[in-house]
Amino acid sequence: MIPEQKNMRAQAGFTLVELAIVMIIIGLLIAGVLKGQQLIGNAKVTAQVAQVKSIDAATSTFKDMYAALPGDISNASTRLPNCGAAPCATNGNGDGSVQGPLTFGAAPAGEQLTYFVHLSAADLMTGINPALGAAVWGGQKPQNKINGGIDVGSAAGGAQLSNGTSIVAASVIGGIYLALHNAQGAVAGDALSANQAARIDTKIDDGNPSSGSVFPAGVVGAAGCTNAGAYLEAVQGNNCGLYIRIQG
Repeated sequence: MIPEQKNMRAQAGFTLVELAIVMIIIGLLIAGVLKGQQLIGNAKVTAQVAQVKSIDAATSTFKDMYAALPGDISNASTRLPNCGAAPCATNGNGDGSVQGPLTFGAAPAGEQLTYFVHLSAADLMTGINPALGAAVWGGQKPQNKINGGIDVGSAAGGAQLSNGTSIVAASVIGGIYLALHNAQGAVAGDALSANQAARIDTKIDDGNPSSGSVFPAGVVGAAGCTNAGAYLEAVQGNNCGLYIRIQG
């Protein structure tokens, strides 16, 4: 009987204490992964806000240095360093605005395509490689810190921003706007989730999608970016783009 008892003990499973310890370790690992994902998500939003503010600051510095806007400067080829060839050498008309279609539904054109190239030539921003062209984020236009990229353009005061499908206040303040989106030249507010858009709006502006200097772009409705004047933060997926005013 003694040999049989020893064999039974050798085949015994985990004790309840051992199982409890394993479950605790698994729980801690899961909590750590989820917390890490949350920290990464927060870091991306913070980086996106910092990118927008850095473009704003670079634009102000460019205006102080050259008494003109990037893209709109009328003698870029002779005033900016390393700007003797296209697209950098393409001069603007000097009218004080960044001409081109400020919309998620049309591809950028004209001064919009040289805005960031001129900032880069003036050594005021990084992440621009004109050799890649205008159709690639990171080419003539910067890549977002979260997803997609950034277009730029001027909007007249008291006019509705043109974006095709989303709620935007009809009476906007005139100025230069950044357009954060994903698919270039398409009606698509698909760079950000509604939660990310809401947090960026809160950090830069008032958190209200219908007022201030940050406006959403994206499908309106229960499964979209906004509805009834609020960001639909519970909706999963990248359903939002943003217009962000940076200059008067």
